[in-house]
Amino acid sequence: MKMGWFILAIGAMISFTLMFLINKKILDLGVKSYLLYMYLALFGALIAFLYIVGAKEGFSISKWAIILLVVAAVFSFLGNVFLLNSINISSNPGYPLAVSGVHILLVAVISIFVFKSEFTLTKGIGVILAVLGIILLGWD
Repeated sequence: MKMGWFILAIGAMISFTLMFLINKKILDLGVKSYLLYMYLALFGALIAFLYIVGAKEGFSISKWAIILLVVAAVFSFLGNVFLLNSINISSNPGYPLAVSGVHILLVAVISIFVFKSEFTLTKGIGVILAVLGIILLGWD
């Protein structure tokens, strides 16, 4: 197994963990979810801009990519506002993150058809166990 993607995914996991814990603290301070998302997007865009300029990367992308970016931005806004509101009213921010994390499973399954990704028995069992875990988490 190539570990490059896995190491990067671990880095993302740690970064997102810290980000969501900080987000919960910001929400507890009374900041509205849509304002939090706006500031995250603005500061994220500034950091990305500085990175692109520093790395001397180009800014051009195709018209098709721009259309897809607009659609993705709408879903990103909706998903993040829903998630931030859920984190805000949950006793434990991990619970809504786990439930919303099912999107990862949906992406994995849909990618089989859209991107012709591989799907083994082991991966299928992992998906089933993850879904069962989410069901148990929501069980009260």
